[in-house]
Amino acid sequence: MTSPRLFVLEDLFKFNNIVMDPLAEVYSLPFLLPKILEHPELVLAADAPDNSLMGFILGTRVEDATESFGDAKTMTWNHGHISALAVAQDYRKLGLGTRLLTTVRDMMDRQKDFYIDLFVREKNTIAIGLYESLGYVKYRWIPKFYADDHGYEMRLPLSSDVDRKSLEGIIIKKIYSFGNKLYYLLMFYIFGIIAIVIGGILVE
Repeated sequence: MTSPRLFVLEDLFKFNNIVMDPLAEVYSLPFLLPKILEHPELVLAADAPDNSLMGFILGTRVEDATESFGDAKTMTWNHGHISALAVAQDYRKLGLGTRLLTTVRDMMDRQKDFYIDLFVREKNTIAIGLYESLGYVKYRWIPKFYADDHGYEMRLPLSSDVDRKSLEGIIIKKIYSFGNKLYYLLMFYIFGIIAIVIGGILVE
């Protein structure tokens, strides 16, 4: 298995075998470029033998809070974020996604980030399973996060988060998410009944 390397701008011209895959998110240049330039050290790629891209991962960092102390000292709390992860179809189930994720995780851990978060489609059970196998947990359910699907925010506490504060409130959020899911199911059921009734009236 090839080792991940730093992403270079020339890799933007090798995306077709990944972004045209129906199982992958569509990553546009306006979305990718600012993030790549912001934290280039957290953007990795893996090369296939034919020099095409096997996969890539786009990591970023988010500043959560800054606190000032005496003598003009400041302390900043950050967390890492996985903005994009994609593996070409021919190279799936080879552990490449795991390797990309763990490499970026270790980098963020060394930078003393408190946790990593990411967003994933509710229907993407394969990706959710991968993330959970690496220690990520479903932090909250987000209705209509995508144009055609709901989403989850998943979080992975890092070694700096000794007290697991990044997962505080997860029980309340799970209860809230469950209530939201019931609401959407109820609305789906009600509108389905209305459609059936209206359809029957029109037929008559």
